[in-house]
Amino acid sequence: MTRARSPERQRREAAQAAIGEVKASDLRQSIRRIRDYVRPYAELLSRSELRRHTTAMIAGLTSDLERKSVEPIAVMQGIPRERLQRFVGGSKWAWTPLLDRLRQEVTREIGIPDGSLVLDGSATPKKGVATVGVARQWCGRLGKQDNCVVGVYAAYVGRDDAAALVDCELFLPRDWVDDRKRRTAVNVPSAIEYRTQPAIAKAMLEALAGKVPFTWVLGDDEFGRTQAIRDAVRALNRNYIVDVPKNTVVRRRRSSDQALCRRRWEVEDLVREIPRGRWSTLAVRDGEKGPVTVRAVMIEVVTERERRKWVAETLVAVETLDGRERSYCLAHAPAGTSLEEFVRRGKLRHRIEEVFEEAKGEVGLDHFETRSWQGWHHHMTLSLMAHWFLLREKRRLGKKSGGLDHQHGSESGRLGDAPADSGTGSELRELPTATQRGGETGALSRTGADGPTSASPNGLDP
Repeated sequence: MTRARSPERQRREAAQAAIGEVKASDLRQSIRRIRDYVRPYAELLSRSELRRHTTAMIAGLTSDLERKSVEPIAVMQGIPRERLQRFVGGSKWAWTPLLDRLRQEVTREIGIPDGSLVLDGSATPKKGVATVGVARQWCGRLGKQDNCVVGVYAAYVGRDDAAALVDCELFLPRDWVDDRKRRTAVNVPSAIEYRTQPAIAKAMLEALAGKVPFTWVLGDDEFGRTQAIRDAVRALNRNYIVDVPKNTVVRRRRSSDQALCRRRWEVEDLVREIPRGRWSTLAVRDGEKGPVTVRAVMIEVVTERERRKWVAETLVAVETLDGRERSYCLAHAPAGTSLEEFVRRGKLRHRIEEVFEEAKGEVGLDHFETRSWQGWHHHMTLSLMAHWFLLREKRRLGKKSGGLDHQHGSESGRLGDAPADSGTGSELRELPTATQRGGETGALSRTGADGPTSASPNGLDP
């Protein structure tokens, strides 16, 4: 009679199997560089055990493990599973100093005054109800609402368009915020209140303004539609080009005399009225099959704030040559900024999607199994550190990952990535609504504003 294996033995066997083809010689060769890399981070931690576990986790996250959760890493490193689980999920060590150190290194190596900061959210599917932040909400990976955990991230794009994640925060749905018992069970700090994903991104943007050098802020329509974010960028004396939905409401602005047209337009309708002679054909970049080419146009507009104040912005529309895919952006930059610069800069927004794919595929960004608030942030911090280590190594060796080559499979349908002679889908593609993605309900209206914010100092009265 065959004796049943215990759950503990099954876990050990699964963890051992997950190690796969990781060779001891490979580990010995890389561990020296990892130790040197981790040392200044580990010095920020108070206890020697925490410092050793930090090195072990970075070694595991940057290895060839198929599954980069705690148990396979513990087996690979010869550490008792419970100790490493406690380090990630139960310990109270502060992750902010480690992220500050990461930002210092990113600034030193790829920082440029003309850098870009990209804001975006990313969801990880999760079963059950116990993991902090898990709820039925928009999951981009699945393309629908489902059980998942959502984080808000910022990526820095600097020298040679190299990109690294430099900040992260967990989005906590309102049901979680209002449930004291549930919060206590996963150690959510008492000071945490409900904030939308755009509100988290705005606070992140303002905090990073003094920590990494950037001139431009980029974001998809979840963040671009939020006037508070756009106004915050202006208040920081930075530029932006951000995606907005097709039903964003604007008025046209005559740049010669700053007068306003009285009609309110949804941007899709306004762009449809622009004569083809005003559109420009631009080569975005060189692709494998020739130049990647798009059509683009920019229009001077204003958007409404409270008390019938108006803020001058630039509407930029970009479409494939066959006209089947089109995106709409609102931008702000010094007078004289060219359409080419707006389009080139807006294209960099997709670097954060490529970084997500790199980080999930190479360092297990989405392999967290901890349920606690600090555990999520610990895992994310260690993953950001691991991704930055790999990026530094690739730059040192002159190598590029798929993401740095812009050749990820998920990019195949992206606007502007198809060669000039290739076909695309038959319909204009749309992004999920704000409600689907954790934004404010009713963030868009046919009368314009997505929520009251302070009027711009140079706002125009209609």
